Amino acid sequence: MAARPSRATSFSLSVIVASVVLGFLLTVQFRSTAARIPTREQGRLVTAEAMRRLEDEQRQLKERIGELRAQIADLQHTTDTGTPAGAVAADLDSLRLATGLVALHGPGVIVTLDDSTKPMGASDDANNFLIHDYELRDVVNALWLAGAEAISINGERLVTVSSLYCVGSTILVNDTRLSPPYEVRAIGDQAALEQAMQNPGNLAPFRSKVRLYGVQFRVTAHKDVTVPAYMGNLGVRYAQPTNKVIDQFQKLTPGGF
Repeated sequence: MAARPSRATSFSLSVIVASVVLGFLLTVQFRSTAARIPTREQGRLVTAEAMRRLEDEQRQLKERIGELRAQIADLQHTTDTGTPAGAVAADLDSLRLATGLVALHGPGVIVTLDDSTKPMGASDDANNFLIHDYELRDVVNALWLAGAEAISINGERLVTVSSLYCVGSTILVNDTRLSPPYEVRAIGDQAALEQAMQNPGNLAPFRSKVRLYGVQFRVTAHKDVTVPAYMGNLGVRYAQPTNKVIDQFQKLTPGGF
């Protein structure tokens, strides 16, 4: 008759089995965690590559839009200026100029804003060392008030339907991602534009930030500043005439629309 294992032997076997199982589980968990790290990194790289590809596609599409608009303008100018079609072409030129679809050049200023290169302390807020969308808007609004005739930011022309806002730490202008330094080009009266940027009464919060945190702010006057044409969509998706406007139009045009 076989001898029964002692309690000590049974306990030892239980400990060994438990140790083996625990070691197996720890090994599986470690391998799973190690496998997830490169996957996350790979996902980040894939996202960055997709973003770069979409931005390249956006740039190419904008260039194509510019080429097609130039071709349309050339075709419109082939008509005799004395004909009704020629008069319409002249009106279209004026409208293109007013809506920002034509590149312009002339005297003006170039305003450069950039993040600070000053070292941050342990208790400093990183936001104080960066350029934000509202600061760009303040600069642009000051230039408009000073009589600027055309403005662009990093090659993006500002028109009536332009957008300028922040998503996370990224500034978007006309739905195009921009990176610092931000170069604001403005055409107009050089003296008035420069005075608006140098006046201590203007942009007071931003000037304080420049002084305290080293954010960069430069203004230079130029005899010839080029502002590119707007390459985005001018369509308004949601605006509709009110009933009052429709009634007034119908009174002026009995035949209706």
